[in-house]
Formats: sequence, structure tokens, C-alpha cells
Amino acid sequence: MAFRTNRVCFPNQQGWFVCSIILPMWIFATASAAPPNFIDDVLPIFKEHCLSCHNPDKKKADLDLSTTQTVQIGSSGGEIVKPGVPDTSVLFMVIDHHEDFEAMPPKKPKLPEAQLKTIHAWIAEGLLETADGKSQLREMSFDVSSGSAERPENPAMPTSLPEVAKSETRVPPPVVAMAVSPWADVVAASGHEQIFLLGKQEDDSSKLTRLGILPFPEGTIHDLRFSRNGDLLVAAGGMGAKSGKAVLFDVKTGKRKAEIGDETDVVLSADVSANHQFVAIGTPLKMVKIFSTQNGKLLHRIEKHTDWVTVVRFSPDGKLLATADRNGGIHVWETETGGIVYTLDEHKVRVTALSWRPDGKVLASAGEDGKFVLWDMKDGWPTRTVKAHEQKAESRYSRRTGILDLSFGRDGQIVTTGRDRSIRWWKADGAPAGELKEFESLPLQVGYSPSFKRVYLGDLDGQVHAIDLEQRKIVDSRAP
Repeated sequence: MAFRTNRVCFPNQQGWFVCSIILPMWIFATASAAPPNFIDDVLPIFKEHCLSCHNPDKKKADLDLSTTQTVQIGSSGGEIVKPGVPDTSVLFMVIDHHEDFEAMPPKKPKLPEAQLKTIHAWIAEGLLETADGKSQLREMSFDVSSGSAERPENPAMPTSLPEVAKSETRVPPPVVAMAVSPWADVVAASGHEQIFLLGKQEDDSSKLTRLGILPFPEGTIHDLRFSRNGDLLVAAGGMGAKSGKAVLFDVKTGKRKAEIGDETDVVLSADVSANHQFVAIGTPLKMVKIFSTQNGKLLHRIEKHTDWVTVVRFSPDGKLLATADRNGGIHVWETETGGIVYTLDEHKVRVTALSWRPDGKVLASAGEDGKFVLWDMKDGWPTRTVKAHEQKAESRYSRRTGILDLSFGRDGQIVTTGRDRSIRWWKADGAPAGELKEFESLPLQVGYSPSFKRVYLGDLDGQVHAIDLEQRKIVDSRAP
């Protein structure tokens, strides 16, 4: 590419003329911002390391890396790239010397780190062919009005809960389960065999107050979920290797509406469908069960998972159920029939969170690998993978990688928290939007309330924090 330069000369203190070349400012403004493309950035790397074996005339393994078109065709083993998802694209895994694949180039050292980052970014940005080429990334736009018609006329607030004494413990138990009401400024947080309902005081919008306590004598609480209209709260838990169930509470009165399941082990996760007709649970017995709320009858018993079922989440319309396990497996089912729709395979370690975008078109999954994936529910395609909470260990005994919780807000934004003791929020397409770092205690649970521009955080020390997104700071903290 040619560009015009200017030569400027001036005398120095010794009387000599010194000349400088002035480059146009647009070079500095765009060089670092432009994503890598195939012709200018990736093809030179392939020519240096790959094309001797993978060219139009010598297609080893039936693979030609000389054009973007042939790269996308793949090899005799199938596709080798997924636009937007580099970490599980075969092309990147073989050059990164992943243990599950034959290292490439064969019998040679790994490519320089700068070249690996270029190829990683090229896949992540959508396989651009030229600097002005078209990205292969799928459109991830979101209509912020989606779901707004579901807003109840009077969002449920705890107004007539019975008096319940708080369980006294030597130290506050960690907030291992938490949920934020979709329409009211109410947070449910787990305690010792109790659920605490917190909200803002009328006379001080920055402060949290305890609105009431719901007893859960069944044992340890592992999951909390509000229904889509906010009227019900689902609690899942029990006693390890002994008993477990899911309980539905009326948010306004605190009354038990239903008790679902009679398990021989704890219930790790539960959710209720939008029409309140179905409850799904996940258990350590690698099992998903779907019940009718009308009579508590078991409708479907699903045994496809290979490890503990860690998360179950209904789609916004309740027609689909997404489930995930400790081995990285994710499946999507039809609620009414129990039939499988998709198997989603990107995480190789425990999946810690699932969350549906309010329009139901995208499912987000997060795991102990520190990344979250956005899945297009049109065909189960992974449209984006984002390294959200990934950090190298400071010593062999510390671990700072892993997402502990993730949640979509009604505005399409995503909020995450992880082992690096930070929270981050993201746009609907996975682009970063902000962060708060270095919390004193490990944040375990996170919830997002767009209506009140707040993020709520539950931590290892048993504290619940209210974070104002506009001020980007904690405005109140308290043990429930």
C-alpha cells in the first residue's frame, strides 16, 4: 500500500540540518485496531509453515490452506474452523499443540506466540479474507423490547411474609445460590437452611434491607430461581446422599405452592417454566427430571448426561430446556416430549451456568475453563466464545481461571463473575462493556437487574453486594 510522506528539516544546536519523515496520522490510528485478515496476516504464516503440505497441488489429508474458501471446506476429517470460536477450531488446536490432536507442523516446534495470536484473532473475528472483507460471524443483534410485554402490572414484592427467626451460625455461610427478580428489586440469597429476601429501603435507594426469610429445612440450598413473571421462587437442595427436592414459594406471601421430587440425593439445580406448568431438576445421579406442577407427576426421566447435572434452565417461552453437567456436556430438550434438540460441545470441564437471552434466540453457557459461549438456537451453532475469566496461576497452589456464574439481563447484556475475583459485563454480542476487579472475597453468584441498573453479588464470606452500574461501584453490602 502506498502513502504520501512529508520531510521536515530544521537546524540543530551545532548548525547541522536534521530531517524527519512525518507519516500520516491514519497509520497510527488504524494499524492496531484493524482485525487480522487472511491475505495480509494469515497467508504469510501458512506459506512459512503449512503450504508445503497443504496446497492445491499437494493436499495432504485433503486439506488446502491457500485460500479462505478451501480453509472453510476443511479436510478429509471434516471442518477445521468455526468462525468466532477459535479455541475449539481444529485448525487452531493442532497448531497450538493441543493434547487431543496431532501437533502441526509435524516434528517441529510450536509456532511463535505472535503468529498463534494472529490466527486465533483471525478465527475469532470471523475469517476476514481482506482488510475490507466480510466477516463470517453471525449477526447477534438484540431487540431490547423483547420480553417487555411480559411485565406484570404489579411485580411481586414480599409484603406479607410470616416472621421467621434467622438461623444463628458462627460465621455467615457462603452465598452459594442467589437469584434476582426479573421485575422487582428483590434478591433471594441462600443461608443455612433458609432463604433471605433482600430489597431496597423506600427511604434510601442505595441500601439493602431484609424483606423476609423463607425456611428450607430440607437442607443445603444449591440453586434459586425466580419464575419469568417473578411471582414464584424455586429453591433446589437437600442433604447429600440422603434426600433432595425442589420447592416453589409464593414471593408475596412466602407460602409453599408445591414440593417437587422425592430424591435420594440433593437436587443441584431446578427451574420452573414460564407458564408454571413444569419444573425441571438436575441431580448428582446424572439425571434430568421434568415434573408437572399440577400434580407433581414425573413426566420425563432423562439419562443422557455422563456426570452430575449442574444446571437446568427453561427457555423464556418454556418450550425448551437446557441442561449441563460437570463433564462439560450440554443438551437442549423439548419440554413437552422430553426429546433431544441439540447437543452442544464446546466446554470440556464443568459447566457452571446457563442463561437464555430474553428473546430465546441465544443460550449462553459458562464453565470452569474461564470462557462463555453464545449458542445460536436456530441450529445450535456456537457463534462466539469469549475468554471472560482466565488468568495464569500465581503459584502452583492458586487457581484464577473459571467462571462461577453468568446471567443475561432483559436488555441483552451479560454479567459474569469468576475465580479472578472480578465481575464483568458484556454486550449482547459478547463484546466487553465494563468490569470491577479485585474483590476481597471470592464472588460466587451474580445477578443483573437492568430496570434498577444494578448488579448483585453474593460472595464466599456470606455478603451480598449491590453494585451501581452507572457509578461502577458498590453502593451497599450486608450479610443477609
